[in-house]
Amino acid sequence: MIMELLPIPVLFLLGAALALTVNFPHMPDQKARIAAHADNVLNVAGMVFAAAVFTGVLSGTGMVKHMADWLVGVVPEGMGPHMALVTGLLSLPLTYFMSNDGFYFGVLPVLAEAGAAHGVSPLEIARAALVGQALHMSSPLVPAVYVLVGMAKVEFGDHTRFTVKWAALTSLVVLGAGMLFGII
Repeated sequence: MIMELLPIPVLFLLGAALALTVNFPHMPDQKARIAAHADNVLNVAGMVFAAAVFTGVLSGTGMVKHMADWLVGVVPEGMGPHMALVTGLLSLPLTYFMSNDGFYFGVLPVLAEAGAAHGVSPLEIARAALVGQALHMSSPLVPAVYVLVGMAKVEFGDHTRFTVKWAALTSLVVLGAGMLFGII
């Protein structure tokens, strides 16, 4: 992989075939190993394809820009100097319901522009935008969550009901700490 002799997906397939052959020399054992992980693989692959389509539709149609413009329009003028706080608070639901690409490449530049118009540094806006990542990591748009719930044999809804409140609280604590220390 380091020497890049072949594309990474090809190297992964060759490595997986080699690992299966070495660790499970008999074909029935190999099939059992593949079947044991098929649910997780199919869930993640399906989610990656769905997220790609969703992101493509949102950005290709200009919907992300319109949503960002609408968001800036509903922020009261008096909140302009506090755009970093607004961005931090908006990052919680937006990174949960949108892909990171949609939020960081579509919505965030508009928020940064609005903040700059009110004297808020783009660096502060960028820091505040990271606040929602704790919540984003439990989003249905994150394929790793499907692997996690599959391996833990937990229903996705049960996982979400448990983790969302703690992840949101963690994000708010991070936002508060950022404001307290003056980095947001």
